[in-house]
Parts: sequence; structure tokens; C-alpha cells
Amino acid sequence: MHILESSTEVALPQVTKSRRGRVFLKAVLSVVWLVALLETAPRLFFATNLVMHQSVRRALLGNDDSSWRLFWIVAHRQHEEWTGKYSIYHPERGWAVMPNVRNMTPFGKGKFVNSNSRGLRGSNEYSYSRTPGKQRILVLGDSFTFGTDVSDSDTYAHYLESSLPNAEVLNFGVQGYGQDQSLLYLQEEGVKYHPDVVVLGFMFMDTYRNLWNFFAFAKPKFEMTQDGLKLTDVPVPSPEQVLAREPYRSKAWDFAFILSEKIRWSLGIKEKEAMQLTRPILDQIVSTTHAIGAIPVFVYMPAYEEVDDFSDSMSSHEQYLNAFCKEQGIACMFLRPRFRREALNGVKLESRFHWTPEMHRMAADEIENFLLQQGIVKKSTPQLAEGGLTPANLH
Repeated sequence: MHILESSTEVALPQVTKSRRGRVFLKAVLSVVWLVALLETAPRLFFATNLVMHQSVRRALLGNDDSSWRLFWIVAHRQHEEWTGKYSIYHPERGWAVMPNVRNMTPFGKGKFVNSNSRGLRGSNEYSYSRTPGKQRILVLGDSFTFGTDVSDSDTYAHYLESSLPNAEVLNFGVQGYGQDQSLLYLQEEGVKYHPDVVVLGFMFMDTYRNLWNFFAFAKPKFEMTQDGLKLTDVPVPSPEQVLAREPYRSKAWDFAFILSEKIRWSLGIKEKEAMQLTRPILDQIVSTTHAIGAIPVFVYMPAYEEVDDFSDSMSSHEQYLNAFCKEQGIACMFLRPRFRREALNGVKLESRFHWTPEMHRMAADEIENFLLQQGIVKKSTPQLAEGGLTPANLH
């Protein structure tokens, strides 16, 4: 009896240890199975649905890094680059206008896209050094400034240059840019041209792009720190690197992130974040412009549903820019009143896609009148020494 008890005492711990091992193994396998299920389901979901029509993709995805990356993957495979066929990869800004584009017709027959040797829209070449007797205006912005869907000769920058014979207007617009990329473009290239005036074609939707490190393609992103803005996600990965990394990205994480960001957008959290981040970016555009002795001018450019807003009062988005300009003491104008007047007079305006040539002409007319009324530029000027105009002799 004593021996049996002793044997049992020895065997019990072995049985317990074995059971614990089996329980642990089952737990591990359950976790692995659950993780595989959570990862496999989103992969199948995205693989099945992202090849559908663009409207379906838009409904499934949101406004966040994961959504835009997944959208780009599909668009890239279908040779539908959001950045345009006239763009190239850029390690600091994500993408840029390709230099030396000649008579490309990405917007349809008769709508020509050209770029000069440094990637500025149009065929005109501009030296870094100033042209004697010429005022120089540099225009920053996104696709509406670049002139998506219209020819070189139908952009507001071109119309403005044509109506100011003593001015050069350099179109620094790039399709898909946020104000963050426009700032980097100004700091990297714009300052080299020594402009008299820097015009920012401000579109409120571009403030959202400042939140992301992926939109039309991978892009840099500013973070707010105690020491000011900090640039992150540079150098920007190349298209080949983005594609190579994609199979290893967790689609379960993408799915959860997209859902969480949709909730944050619905609660107004993301728009508030966009406005908070954009303000110091605009500050940097102003300070960079002042540092080179130029005058900053902000132009609020309405697009899409804003074009159909016929109210007399400023929208909350217009108020955002107006408040910034007043606090900074800089020139600021709004194009919606002109669009509203034209629409009420029977002129058909485009509110679903990009501006028409006539809308670009209206914008150029309003900008010219504003610059002249404010004394920022002059219709005609005497010949000046090389070095151009300065803020002092503009008034």
C-alpha cells in the first residue's frame, strides 16, 4: 500500500505537466488560427473588392494612409497614376512634374501638357536669375493650380502672365499636393527664383493631405513637436519599394485603422487635427516668403461643392483662412464671390471635376485685380536693374 501511494505521488506531477503542455499547445494553435483568420479575411476582402469600380472602392475605403495606399496599389497596377502620366518620383516630396514634357494629351484631344527643363508647367524657360524689368510671381498649389483637365494656355497662371506683360508667372502647381509639399517645393526650388510675390492657391481639402504620409503616392509628413514642425517619412520610398513591402503589410491592421479613422472623421476629430497641423505649415510658407524679400498672397480657391455654394457669408473653411491672414497681416482674397456672381448670371460652372478654362480665366482676372488694387504689382513698370523689384519699390 505504501509503495502504491509512493508511485501515485510520482506519476501525478507528470500527468499534470503533460496536460499543461497540451493546453498550452492548444492555446498557441488557437491564437495562430485566430490571427490567421483575422489576417486572411481582410486580405480576401480587399483583394476581391479593390478591383471593382472606382466608386465601389471609394465607398469601402476612407480618408487615411491605409486607404490611399491600397487605392494607389490598384491604380498603379491598372496604369492609372493619380499623380498623372506627366509626373516622376521625388525622394523629398513624393512626386513632381516631369521635366521636358512635350505636347502630352492626358486630358483628351487638344488639351496639351508641356513642362520646361525644371518641371514647371508650360514651355517657357525661367532662369534662376531675374529678368531685368520683369516682376516675378511664383504660384504654389495643387491640381487646380497646375491645371488638370486644361491646356497649358488655359491655366490661371498662364492667363495672369498674359494680362501682366511686365510679369513672369511661374506655375509651381503639382497635382495632388498638400500645403506641406508646396512648402517643401518653395524651400527647395522656389526661393532660387527670387520672386517678388508668392501666391498660394489655397484649397481647404489640401489641409487633409497634410495629415497623411500617403495620398496620390507616398509622401512626406510634418509632425508638430515642442520645437516646431518636424519632417518625417523622408526619403519617401520609391514605387518599387512600396510594392515590395505590400505583401508583408498586415491587412487586419489596415482594416482596423480604416474603421477607426472613419469614426474619427465622423466625430470631426480629423478635421480639427488638419486645421491645427496646417497652421504652422502656412506660417512657414509666410516666413520663407518674407525671408527672400517677397510678398505672400493667399487665394482661397473653391472646388467641387464649394462652387455650388451661393451664400453671401463666408463658409467655416473660408473663415479659417481669413482668420489666419488677419492674424498674420498678409494679403488674402476669395474667389467664390466671383464664381457666385457668374453662376447667378447664367454662366455654367464645373463643380464635379476640375475647373474649366473659363473658370481659370475668372480666377486670373480676380487675382490680377486684387494684386493691382493692393499695389503688390503694377500693370507696367520702368526698366529695372537685374535683381527685379523689391517690396519697398512696389508701393
